[in-house]
Amino acid sequence: CEAHQHLSYPCGHVFLTCCEEGEEGLAPPTIKKKQRPQPTALPKKVLQWSAGNGPCSQQCSVVRGLAQCSCFPGFSLMANGHTCEDVNECVTNTHTCQANERCVNTVGGFVCERQISCSSGYQLRNGVCEDIDECVTRTHNCGMGFQCQNTDGSFTCNPKQGCLTGFTQDSHGNCIDIDECSSVKEPCTSGFNCINTVGSYTCQRKIIMCSRGYHSSPDGARCIDVDECQTSTHRCGEGQICHNLPGSYRCDCQTGYQYDAVRQLCMDVNECWRYPGRLCAQTCDNTPGSYQCSCTTGFSLAFDGKNCEDINECDSNPCSQECANMYGSYQCYCQMGYYLKEDGHTCEDIDECSQSIGNLCAFQCVNVPGSYTCACPPLGYSMSPNGRTCQDIDECAIGSHNCSASQTCFNIQGGFRCLSFACPDNYRRVSDINFSGFINNIFVCVSQICQRLFFFFFFFFFFFFMICLILSRNKVLLHNGETGNHPDAHAHLLY
Repeated sequence: CEAHQHLSYPCGHVFLTCCEEGEEGLAPPTIKKKQRPQPTALPKKVLQWSAGNGPCSQQCSVVRGLAQCSCFPGFSLMANGHTCEDVNECVTNTHTCQANERCVNTVGGFVCERQISCSSGYQLRNGVCEDIDECVTRTHNCGMGFQCQNTDGSFTCNPKQGCLTGFTQDSHGNCIDIDECSSVKEPCTSGFNCINTVGSYTCQRKIIMCSRGYHSSPDGARCIDVDECQTSTHRCGEGQICHNLPGSYRCDCQTGYQYDAVRQLCMDVNECWRYPGRLCAQTCDNTPGSYQCSCTTGFSLAFDGKNCEDINECDSNPCSQECANMYGSYQCYCQMGYYLKEDGHTCEDIDECSQSIGNLCAFQCVNVPGSYTCACPPLGYSMSPNGRTCQDIDECAIGSHNCSASQTCFNIQGGFRCLSFACPDNYRRVSDINFSGFINNIFVCVSQICQRLFFFFFFFFFFFFMICLILSRNKVLLHNGETGNHPDAHAHLLY
């Protein structure tokens, strides 16, 4: 611009221009690159100089006293150095549209439009895919014998007349036969061939000839081997194993058999005879094709099937009392006071009282299980510490009698007696003489005269005493009273 001009936006234009002094410039318009300009936009090429721009079509600037032209963004300066032309960003590939967008060039910029594509049978209308009615637009290919029926995105051709089962209409509306053998998947089951007929089809069994040792497969398509071993149609004898072969079979001897060429048979091998003492620890029993080990009584076969282990018979309690296991057997024995019966298992009590083994008890022997006890009479005796003899109970000493106060208790074997006595006049009781044996409790009354003589004549004591005894022997009356709980014994001295 000249010295009296300044750069501004004149009214009605979108380009910067040089304005005279005093002219007011308008606010610069907003240019959006992706908006289509209004129809009033300038053409792509400005051929004439605009007033106020000097020789430039868009922007003018003074550099070192010379006018220099430049263009707005979206434009490029032409070769004449004055005119600006629009840049086609879509051609120069300087746009920023996405892959699914279409670039549309505008004056000074470009816009990106979203591409909309419709499927077959649809058309784009107002940005929306609408169905094409092929029946109305007559774009269908239905024949004369068919009627067009529109569908969503397509159409169908319906026959104007129906065909029977097994037939279908062609493009001309004629009824033709359906080849079910080619159009239907597996119309026949396995082993049958499909044969098409007019309006239908038939299934015919496949026929195949197989050689000996083979038979046809279930579908009749091939020959398969017959397993004679599985179907038990072989002729293998005892001790032989059947091995199936293609179209045949073979017979082999089992383990434990060997082939006898003379008899042409498989004969059993007696392992116990061939290997004596090497197969079993005790007893070897031959079996068809094998052998078996066994053990004698009192042993059981071990887990290895060869050795024998001792059986602890005592675990099953075979004895009534005590059991002792032995190698290969066992022994029953009884506790003291019992004896083992003949069956070797039961213990019976020994009746010690009935056996003649001496006098076990002084009074009575009572047998008890495993032993015996001694018993005494129920009254008057008690068992001695040795447990065999009975000793007399002194009721008078222990105070277990029932004698009255006026009676005197005298102990006897197995009981006691209560005695009461009185001396005659001129006599008194001087002592109690107890004789064990035949005479018990003899009381002697001695006259007072003899006692006086005894006191006066001391040196004649024994002499006079003996005379008094002799003289008074016939004067003594002994009277023994009753024994038991009610004694009534009285002794009287007759003078």
